[in-house]
Amino acid sequence: MRVFVLPPTPRALLLDFDSTLYTNPAYATFQTEVLIERLARERGESLEKTKSLLEGFKAELRAAGAGATSLGNLFVRLGVSIETSIAWREELIDPFDWLAPDPLLDKALEDLASRFDLALVTNNPASVGRRGLAALGVEGRIECIVGIDDTLRSKPDTAPYSLAARRLGIEATACISIGDRYDVDLVPALALGMGAILVDGVEDLRALPDWFAAVLS
Repeated sequence: MRVFVLPPTPRALLLDFDSTLYTNPAYATFQTEVLIERLARERGESLEKTKSLLEGFKAELRAAGAGATSLGNLFVRLGVSIETSIAWREELIDPFDWLAPDPLLDKALEDLASRFDLALVTNNPASVGRRGLAALGVEGRIECIVGIDDTLRSKPDTAPYSLAARRLGIEATACISIGDRYDVDLVPALALGMGAILVDGVEDLRALPDWFAAVLS
């Protein structure tokens, strides 16, 4: 875990989902692969060619000094609208196929919810985020969910974070974004004046209640 910014008086945590609230590399990889496979079919080309095009876009971003971006944003460059990406994700991704209840996570979120308002900010549709929380057995711990369908903007755009703060009724500067990708989950939050904590997976998330208790006591 790495803390980049901690607000003086934090009131809300904005949580990423994938590889933050669970640690399952196979599921994280599946979500990318199944969408790229769908894109290749739609384009009528080989999977290898589609992957090569996407890697080329990533290389262009790196060469331009830009940070990482989301798969949805890369798809836009190949003519796939965010709305289409939403439909594909709802069709192809079912968290119940990959995730199971996590009592330790549930306890951690219960403890965090006693101190903070909690929101989920995900690049999946809100429906997939909601099913993911249900699969983990923690759906009752999160106050609001902001999915890509709520703003039609994919992280690292700042819009999902702004909306989460508004829905919670809390100033952005009193929120902390928590996620596993610096460029995608933390940079947009930092741009809004939020706090930012980088985690390596659910193990770090489970340790947060004790960490906050020590730091904020």
